[in-house]
Amino acid sequence: MSQLELARKNYQDALSRLRSDPVNPLVKEDALKLGRHYAAVTRKGQGFAVTLFDEVALSNDIQAACAAATAQSAQTLSSRSIEQRLEVLDTLRKKGLISDAEYKSKRIEILNEI
Repeated sequence: MSQLELARKNYQDALSRLRSDPVNPLVKEDALKLGRHYAAVTRKGQGFAVTLFDEVALSNDIQAACAAATAQSAQTLSSRSIEQRLEVLDTLRKKGLISDAEYKSKRIEILNEI
């Protein structure tokens, strides 16, 4: 496997890990580092310089990986039953993570979906 192919594979693997854990800053940092390395390898003739274009492309890749995972997470959350969502809401209130007013408002919102 060439250096370019290996760099590309490592970057793609890092993006896959990011899709699985989009809120982990260490995973994001690793994806950016490997993306910069991949960009440098592709620009080998230019002294391994990473350009502004590369930075924008990397940022777009990382944002897309995170957005897809976030959308999937939201879809999973919305597919929960009404009963499950109310249980989660009650747990959040009992742990003090949401106020009583937030609890009541969200509870009404969930029940209105019936």
